[in-house]
Amino acid sequence: MEVLTDVQPERIAGLRARDEFFWLDLADPSERDLEMLGELLDLHPLALEDTREFGQRPKLDRYPRGVLLVFFSARAPEAGAPLELVEVHLHVSGGFVFSARRGRSGQLEALHAHLAGDGESSEDYLIYRILDALTDALYPVVDAVEGRVDALEQSVLDRARREQLGEIYRLKQEVQALQRRVVPMRDQFGAASTAILGLPGLTHGSREHLRDVGDHLAQVAGELYRQIDDLTALTTTYFSANANRLNRTATRLTVLASFFLIWTLVTSFFGQNFGWLVRHIDSLEAFVLYELLSLVLPTVLAAAYFWRRRADWL
Repeated sequence: MEVLTDVQPERIAGLRARDEFFWLDLADPSERDLEMLGELLDLHPLALEDTREFGQRPKLDRYPRGVLLVFFSARAPEAGAPLELVEVHLHVSGGFVFSARRGRSGQLEALHAHLAGDGESSEDYLIYRILDALTDALYPVVDAVEGRVDALEQSVLDRARREQLGEIYRLKQEVQALQRRVVPMRDQFGAASTAILGLPGLTHGSREHLRDVGDHLAQVAGELYRQIDDLTALTTTYFSANANRLNRTATRLTVLASFFLIWTLVTSFFGQNFGWLVRHIDSLEAFVLYELLSLVLPTVLAAAYFWRRRADWL
């Protein structure tokens, strides 16, 4: 299969005249490129209009001579960076595949060399390789998100902090944004596979490889659902951990206040002007004896009690 990465009118016209299947993969196509391709590839005006305006939802549009499939992949984020979605517009017919995207796509670019010159595989298999590359790129993204969720959970359990709650909500929004693309692709891929295989002039292999793409989309969608549930549960864990930390702090302050209550009660009692105290505690030795017994004994008893209950309270 011929693989083109720029618009070459004469070469494209020759491939179409010879009815040779080819793949044209364009990054950031210009308006002039799209106008030329509309004529060279005989693209439907509505399909061409959609490719002019990125930011589409996942969808499948059928036309008399082709199919437009708006497909999403993603890039594995760098440390601390948000997820980056990759929107790819695939125009598929019985004689070519034209993919348009914004920016780089390592998965598609790596696939150029593998598919270039491959004339032995069936045409539906070549389309499957393109869709499979975009779908498989989602797995490292899901794994990266899983690592971030695990790290957040460990951090919350170690010590709940206010900034963690914002990070949980931001990560949940990123996962939901990816889920809003993957779930519609999963739901409509059966219809997309039927539409692609039904294109006139498209050669078929002995195996329906496109089913694998549908299975992979279902797996990714299931993982995203689980991660959203994990992040929701982690929000509850954060509030519980924060409440437990506040309770431990309040318990420590209560224990300390209990000791001060004992000491205040004892010292205030010996500060009263009772006749017996005035007549009998008239020396330093007597004062130290009564004061120490009255302070040390209840303090030791309270400390022993709190020490025995430390596992439950602290």
